[in-house]
Amino acid sequence: MRVTRTVRDFQNALLTLLEEHSFEHLTVDQICQEALLHRSSFYRYFRDKYDLLEQTLGTQINRLVDSSDSEDDLIKQLIYYVNDHKSVFRHLASESAHSSLYAEMMHILSQIMLERRREKSNDSIIQLLQQTDDPEMLAYVLSGALIGTFYWWQEKNYDVSIEHVIEFAKRTMQSLSIGRQLEQKQ
Repeated sequence: MRVTRTVRDFQNALLTLLEEHSFEHLTVDQICQEALLHRSSFYRYFRDKYDLLEQTLGTQINRLVDSSDSEDDLIKQLIYYVNDHKSVFRHLASESAHSSLYAEMMHILSQIMLERRREKSNDSIIQLLQQTDDPEMLAYVLSGALIGTFYWWQEKNYDVSIEHVIEFAKRTMQSLSIGRQLEQKQ
């Protein structure tokens, strides 16, 4: 998906503002001021700030997926991304935004997995999605495990080492994929 310069500027503005402010308190005017763009430009590309957030999360996750060589690499990159943007995730997960942030991330990651299953891949998770009777459910289960890791880590105030989180997430995803492979052989 190609992102225009204007969309990129709005997305960067949102990410910059989320370093210091909760999402619920941000206004479209603040986002426009940070992006140095007009409100009319904002509404040309987005319905509201929630639409901007959804597109921004999608762009960021897609970028990480595109630059990953394997599921282990993707897990590592996603966790490093969360680690590098802790304040953004804290501000996104504050107040009422908390209820939808992780669900939205899970939905986006699931959709990316489902899109990737149409491609030839050596990735064991993508291969599982290609072989299962219910790829949508499996995509949600797998993305839920990964997003659940992020949620848990944030609940622990990121006090658990990044290495431990990466290793645990990798082992969990491997267990889920191995378990599914064993089930298919029976």
